[in-house]
Amino acid sequence: MVTRRARQAAEAPPRADGEVPGGARLNRRHWLVFAVCVAGAFFDSMDLQVMALVSPVLLREWALTPTTVGVLAAAAMLGMLVGSLVFGRVADRIGRRPAFLVTVAVFAGFGALCAAAQGPAQLTVLRFCVGVGMGGFIPVDTAMLHEFLPAGARARLLALWALAFPVGALAATALVRSALPATGWRGAFLLCALPAVLLFPLRRLVPETPAFLLAQGRTAEAERSLGWISLGAPVRVDPPAPRLRPTLLSALHRSTTALTGLLWFTWSFAYFGVILWLPTLLVLAGMPLAQVFAYTLGFQVAAILGRVAMLPVIRVVGLPAVVVGTGIGAAALVLWFGALPAAGLLVVAGYGLSFCQEGGFSGIVPFTPQLYPVELRSGGVGAANAAGRVASLLAPLLVGVLTTAGQRHVVFVVFALCFLAAGVTALALRGHRGPA
Repeated sequence: MVTRRARQAAEAPPRADGEVPGGARLNRRHWLVFAVCVAGAFFDSMDLQVMALVSPVLLREWALTPTTVGVLAAAAMLGMLVGSLVFGRVADRIGRRPAFLVTVAVFAGFGALCAAAQGPAQLTVLRFCVGVGMGGFIPVDTAMLHEFLPAGARARLLALWALAFPVGALAATALVRSALPATGWRGAFLLCALPAVLLFPLRRLVPETPAFLLAQGRTAEAERSLGWISLGAPVRVDPPAPRLRPTLLSALHRSTTALTGLLWFTWSFAYFGVILWLPTLLVLAGMPLAQVFAYTLGFQVAAILGRVAMLPVIRVVGLPAVVVGTGIGAAALVLWFGALPAAGLLVVAGYGLSFCQEGGFSGIVPFTPQLYPVELRSGGVGAANAAGRVASLLAPLLVGVLTTAGQRHVVFVVFALCFLAAGVTALALRGHRGPA
């Protein structure tokens, strides 16, 4: 039986982005798509963290230098940069569903193959390939969620989806600590094969997004996809009017692409600079190593709380305001943290910083896909994510140079300026909205 709400949805005029006509409340199929996408993000984060956790073991077993360990870490980051650019555009050409399947297969397959590496050269190549899959997955996953979720719940659920990344890092820590004594580092890498379990249910259960199908002129398939996500309600859509295919650098979208890239670059520069150098900076400041590990764990917990706390705030003040508010807070706190106050205040400053910088991503992540039409959505998110990856490569280098030169305090000034610049950029982007 078709409900009154379903009949109203079927009779309402279609949306240009392929959204369920008339809007829709969350139902079990929305939650299925959400669960699959969250699981993918969880495993994406877990795979990245596994490398960081086995690096100390490889350092001893293969007699690596710190420089070589850095190259192994950078290989995945470089791969993520490439994957973000390549698969973002691929998903806009072939669809979200096949691109999702390919990216998960790439980072799961090559992640497990790392267990067979015979030396640092092989492992570097494999980690680059893992990074390509991980970097490509993020824009595809974001686009899938944006195009399947109802507009009213979209921003909050995309922010909740991003919580999978810090949770995945924590889960990887627990799993690898358990696996290393029994299986060694090779067994730890075999955990990376777990994402393959996503492939079968997605292939069988989740169709292509209606927005992509409608943009491609595949109206009958778009109707079936809309019917699936709306629990079988009969849905009719009109084929879209022919139009020229836009590009990220066309006159209409050029400024959006530039500003979005700047937003991701500035926030990521400060974020990764803090995350990747935090333990080392604390040790250089005289904190005992055991205390550094305990402090870092609390830093991760504060990050998760920051993501969760922003969920209700997003609904009240909107996404750009969340970025501005957390950016101002992060700028002030990173300057305070850089002054290295007494131990008790260091906890307040550092954990507050972690709360704000993760909370800011809760605004940035769902805000980005809103800025582009469906034909450019995955590619636009991929380009923005790529700008963030460039920042993640450059920030540790700058911190190293300034710290070596005895200018550690300058590092925190640069981070504060980056957080403030990201807030200003978010304000500038408020009027740059693509179709919902």
